[in-house]
Amino acid sequence: MLAAAQTALEERASQITREYMPRQLEEAHSALALELSDWRQVDARWPIEIKARLSLRLEGEAAVRAQVYEDALRDQQLQHELYESRVAYMRDKVLGDADTARSWWIEYHREGHRPIAWDEFNTHILPFVGKADDAQTNAMRTAHVLAQVVERLEDEPARHRLFVATARLLMKEMDWPDLAEGLTLAEQRKSQPTQ
Repeated sequence: MLAAAQTALEERASQITREYMPRQLEEAHSALALELSDWRQVDARWPIEIKARLSLRLEGEAAVRAQVYEDALRDQQLQHELYESRVAYMRDKVLGDADTARSWWIEYHREGHRPIAWDEFNTHILPFVGKADDAQTNAMRTAHVLAQVVERLEDEPARHRLFVATARLLMKEMDWPDLAEGLTLAEQRKSQPTQ
């Protein structure tokens, strides 16, 4: 009977303590005390009731493992907080407006041995710069898209002429004749042979 009661006590204690981490020794101890402070029937099949007072402690190798775990957990939490801090800084400060983002990009490449890659900036950084209602950032995004369109059309003169003609008509429809004229002049200069 005693062995059955001890086995039942160990099983119940194990069920409770496995829900807690090693650092939650006090919480596990409180849960055990609450569960085992009154007489409880072990199993409906047996006429055995148990009541116990247990003390929990980590010793030796278990204490060392728990400390290693705690140290690793603290290190991961610190790394996570540093990451969150970097993301918040990038979001709130660096990517807040286009001028700050460009300055950051230049500084980022200043110490390096590679040239400043504005295409990379335009493709990977610019889409995340500023707020949706930031006029300068939206203008930069639009300019980048239009520059990509013109670049893609460089090897297709017919499609390039069609695009420019369409853009010119659109500008005239929007009552911007000066921009339409500027586009016409740019197209004429492009078509003139260089001397």
